[in-house]
Amino acid sequence: MKTVYGPVPSRRLGVSLGIDPVCSTTGNRVCTFDCVYCQLYILGPTNYTVSRKVFVPTRDVEKDLEEALESASPDIITLSGTGEPTLARNLGEIIKVVRDVSTVPIAILTNSSLMPDDSVRRDLCLLDNVVAKLDAPDFETFKKINRPADGIRLGEIINSLRCFRQEYSGKLSMQMMFINENKNCARALAELAVTIRPDEVQIDTPLRPCRLKPLPRHELEEIKQVFLDLGLNAVSIYDLEKPGANPLNMGDTLLRRPEL
Repeated sequence: MKTVYGPVPSRRLGVSLGIDPVCSTTGNRVCTFDCVYCQLYILGPTNYTVSRKVFVPTRDVEKDLEEALESASPDIITLSGTGEPTLARNLGEIIKVVRDVSTVPIAILTNSSLMPDDSVRRDLCLLDNVVAKLDAPDFETFKKINRPADGIRLGEIINSLRCFRQEYSGKLSMQMMFINENKNCARALAELAVTIRPDEVQIDTPLRPCRLKPLPRHELEEIKQVFLDLGLNAVSIYDLEKPGANPLNMGDTLLRRPEL
């Protein structure tokens, strides 16, 4: 399996070339969460872990990226894939290799679970855009929606997001996925976002195929307004257009983005 896939169309980031730093030959999910809305449930049960390790050699990523950039001209290179990318202990090395190979901006999609780790935050500070998830304002909702691995504490994640904002000079986007289970938490989540001070809040609902139905446009618009009323820069997924993109390797891409 290639470590680089796409390019894929992203409503939030544009035409995105993906790097999967936790991919394996088995294609299983490796994550700290097992979110109820995850589109990769089709890969089978999540392999839970909270320990960072090297899943793929940095040199393999460099080789795959050089090959992909011979044919692709993405708007952005995004670290994401078959699990939580900050689990890769060589994440910082991978980011530096991407900088050496390309001048394209680099982003990451993270569930924020490992943010309390100083080494993770140092790696994330190397990026142009960090898209960090926060779906719940309290631990009961957190357990119900994100289904975290043992030992992960929501309070520590929220505090580390505040700390990261002070350390990070790039663009911090907060991604909040709204479903029936947390749609009444909009005010509490907006108040938390005010304390974190992101550059933007992405108000999402699962439009990609998964086990849950998305909230309708009018409900997401009402949620977005809660954030706007508190002075936050909020955008609804329904407000964004999906760009066109032509994946170089459809097999590797469908493994990470099965809806394409």
